[in-house]
Amino acid sequence: MRRSKQERQQAIKSLINNEQIQRQEDLVQKLNEAGWEVTQATISRDITEMQLVKVPLPTGGFAYAMMSGSDYLGQLGRILKESTTEIKTQANMVMICVAPGTGPALKTALEEADLTDVFGLIGDDAGVLVILNEGVWAQQFATDLMAKA
Repeated sequence: MRRSKQERQQAIKSLINNEQIQRQEDLVQKLNEAGWEVTQATISRDITEMQLVKVPLPTGGFAYAMMSGSDYLGQLGRILKESTTEIKTQANMVMICVAPGTGPALKTALEEADLTDVFGLIGDDAGVLVILNEGVWAQQFATDLMAKA
């Protein structure tokens, strides 16, 4: 019997809510053990579609997680507190450097936090460049942002 994408994504959600899944390969293995017959490519597409992010674990490393609504503010604070390696400011730009793998989660949390001072965000695996609206000073924004951590 063939299962639907919605059922598979529900199984993924259940797994990441109940276990610390750190790699796509781990997710593929767990699903295959449960009888799903999935490939890494399928799981990669599901992760993107479900907007899963990797969050830092208290013991080190990262695990997949789902975020929604108010989770983003809490997640933003956790990432800033636990994963920030450096913050650089210049005029109306703030570069937030974080542990490798944390950049996408930070960018998502910043986007969902709906910060009115932010004009735009550019992110990669280990950092996010925050471009602020005209007249907003980067140093003050960075200070205020870190106070939320």
